[in-house]
Amino acid sequence: MKGAPVKIVYQGKETETVPATVGAFLAANGIAAGKAVIEYKGDVLSGEDAASVPLEDGAELNVFKIVAGG
Repeated sequence: MKGAPVKIVYQGKETETVPATVGAFLAANGIAAGKAVIEYKGDVLSGEDAASVPLEDGAELNVFKIVAGG
């Protein structure tokens, strides 16, 4: 059974989503949590922590992909 949708602010835009955790939301959007900087509700999360942090209605989520190069 899927959970009820929640509204979050993702990258500055209001988004409605069903995934229950930050990690599930990122995976559903094709983002590898271990290769990004995740800022959720003003805190920086590790990729490991993102898997268990629940999404909350109205919360703000920003993701910055790590890019290497020179």
